[in-house]
Amino acid sequence: MIDSGSEFTYLVDEAYAKVRNEVVRLVGPKLKKGYVYEGALDMCFDGNAVEIGRSIGDLVFEFEKGVEIVVPKERVLADVGGGVHCLGIGRSELLGAASSIIGNVHQQNLWVEYDLVNRRVGFGKADCSRSVP
Repeated sequence: MIDSGSEFTYLVDEAYAKVRNEVVRLVGPKLKKGYVYEGALDMCFDGNAVEIGRSIGDLVFEFEKGVEIVVPKERVLADVGGGVHCLGIGRSELLGAASSIIGNVHQQNLWVEYDLVNRRVGFGKADCSRSVP
């Protein structure tokens, strides 16, 4: 689901486990041990968010037919307060949902196009810091 009402992204267990395993491989020692934000986000860090984001790299959500959402490394972490930054991805099962939800943190600077007739969604790069005439 593409949900502008959800702040964070939530993935089904199989996808979540793959993302978490890769994050642990890249920056595991920097994880804030035992910390879970809002009962769902456990890939959180104290420390320099820019450095940690660089270590993680760009985050890419891949869909069918080559469709992608690319989250640049500069924006992979969300500031959740108190000097803590989280990847912004949790397990959808913790919400009682059985599907993946792409939240608004990972929709930033994207055009999202809904083709209701053909039941498709498309994404395009946008610069949301600029006004559209």
